[in-house]
Amino acid sequence: MDVKTIILGFLSYGEMSGYDIKQAFTNSIGFFYDASFGAIYPALRKLEEEGHVTKQEIIQSGKPNKILYRITDTGKETFRQEIQTPIVPPVLRSDMLVKIFFGKSRSPEEQQELLDSCIEIQRHLLEQSRATFSKLSAEFDEYQRFCWEYTIHHLESTIAFLEQKSPSLLKQPACSVPV
Repeated sequence: MDVKTIILGFLSYGEMSGYDIKQAFTNSIGFFYDASFGAIYPALRKLEEEGHVTKQEIIQSGKPNKILYRITDTGKETFRQEIQTPIVPPVLRSDMLVKIFFGKSRSPEEQQELLDSCIEIQRHLLEQSRATFSKLSAEFDEYQRFCWEYTIHHLESTIAFLEQKSPSLLKQPACSVPV
């Protein structure tokens, strides 16, 4: 699913600013789909050009004016059609797994540091996810709750896997590191 479709989904809950949309990405689906302001604002311009959203400028004293976006009926229909399309298999992009993949080229100390860092990062993500879930869960519908529980389960499973497999990786002899 592309950024434009997800933005339409967020706007189907009510009007939002670009900042609000970024916060929605970060605080709701950021674990499995995130977007930067550099992706959000061009998508909003395109959605406006296509007639899927409208915008309204709110005059504010003492701070910059606020632009609120609202989904149109055409946007609602486009969103409805897009979420009916078949699921595309996920593409996993993981900096962590790439670094582990090439981990044999590291010294034993560097390997240990890498695996410890991977576990620590996953624990931090789990802690953040649990805190956000606890804070926002009263507002979730059953589908949103499902996604958050999936995220937490995924992080717990990743941590358990890393903790279980790391000792056997560390027993492997390191390759000589090319200079």
